[in-house]
Amino acid sequence: MVGLERLPEECIAHVLSLTSPKDACRSALVSSAFGSAAQSQVVWESFLPSDHRDIISRSVSPVTFSSNKELYFRLCDSPIFLDDGNLSFAIDKLSGKKCLMLGARRLLIAWGDTPIYWEWISVPHSRFAEVAYLHSVCWLEIYGRLDMRSLSPNTAYAGYLVYMFSEEATNYAGTGQNYYETFPVKLSVKFFENDENLIEARDEDDAELLISTRMPAAAASFMNSSVEKRQRFPMERDDGWMEIEVGEFYSGQSDGDYCLVEMGVKEIESGSWKFGLVIHGIEIRPIQPKPN
Repeated sequence: MVGLERLPEECIAHVLSLTSPKDACRSALVSSAFGSAAQSQVVWESFLPSDHRDIISRSVSPVTFSSNKELYFRLCDSPIFLDDGNLSFAIDKLSGKKCLMLGARRLLIAWGDTPIYWEWISVPHSRFAEVAYLHSVCWLEIYGRLDMRSLSPNTAYAGYLVYMFSEEATNYAGTGQNYYETFPVKLSVKFFENDENLIEARDEDDAELLISTRMPAAAASFMNSSVEKRQRFPMERDDGWMEIEVGEFYSGQSDGDYCLVEMGVKEIESGSWKFGLVIHGIEIRPIQPKPN
């Protein structure tokens, strides 16, 4: 350990900057030299997104911090709101990769500006100032679109619809049943060269789900394998909302790989009227890539 103590702090800091935030925190316990180097501005600058200064400049409110390490964990624990306040930004604590959430106002919602169909309301547990409350539509279609250059490069991502149901939907006509259990919705992930030119569209028939039903663990073993691939089930979040995966994609490594990614949810085939759905937004965050 004596040899490590004699290394210049900047050398140790450089080595730590090539690791991960988790490794840097663990290394701080190795020796006093490592502990000091692990607090270095250089180390935590390397873990932050390279364009974090530009991102912070778009925040709707000031972001205060005394060190790069403090900023790193500030962005992990408390998303900041960008531009018009309907886009939130955070970073993944383990990897430092970017996480974005498109608020309902940033989504393309069919008939979303027609008050007899959708209403924009404020709820106390929402991240954003407004959420979209569905009064009644038979054509349910919701899309979120994002330039992949806004995300971390060379990263596997997934998009999640964040939502909940009103009491009238969860206890339909006093039956105790969720109205949406009878309405599978379809998911899609599409890639555009620009606003008009479609590059690729994932087959929607491979992404059908029951939007209201958590899959019981015991039921999973009885599901037919072909059905299991088609159905996705929601999870309850720590903030009280529900989320369900819309789809996965991989961000590019170079400017030539970038495009617009669009994630969508729709139900337009049944002709039945839908109501009581509350849309918070679509969250995009890094995931562990699945093995081939």
